[in-house]
Amino acid sequence: MLPLRPIHSHRAVRMILFASFLGLVVLPGGLNQNVAAAPPGKLRVDDQEGNLTEIRDKRHIALLIVKSSILDASGTDDPTIREALGSEPREAPRYRFAYRVIAAKLNQYIRKHHSLQPVYETRQADFIVYFRLVEYRRLLNGFYPYGELFVIVGGQPGDVRPARIIWRTKKVMYAEDAFKNLVKELKQVRGER
Repeated sequence: MLPLRPIHSHRAVRMILFASFLGLVVLPGGLNQNVAAAPPGKLRVDDQEGNLTEIRDKRHIALLIVKSSILDASGTDDPTIREALGSEPREAPRYRFAYRVIAAKLNQYIRKHHSLQPVYETRQADFIVYFRLVEYRRLLNGFYPYGELFVIVGGQPGDVRPARIIWRTKKVMYAEDAFKNLVKELKQVRGER
């Protein structure tokens, strides 16, 4: 092993501190100490198996769009579900640009397949398509909404199971791309072309 030499440069010290802050420097024995386990009983949607098959024959859909600058990294879906169930579809047009992008694609899907019907109250919906708007990016003189898309079922008074997220985008992405991914999987589940 090479002997360590003292560092005399402030720049080198700042670089080492910055690299350790980003997690690029792994100290011996510290690799397994930083791995956090998910709390027992709180499974993320990635760990569950009940994807979009739960809504194969459901018809009533509510579209919700909420602007949020905070992404939850706690490992549970409870804050997202509470936020979605506390919102109403009538509030979605407030975020016009994001609403227009997703609603146009949703209306196109409805006109083509006639398998969904929009509702304007969450208690009437069989499932909720919930878009958490994070930001608008401006590219080539246009505004593009970026965020996460979720599909939420349950939460009705007669449901045995609590409200839960059955589908979500893998990352924060452009609203139209996120909805295209949802429609692609929904068509597969429903056997539509």
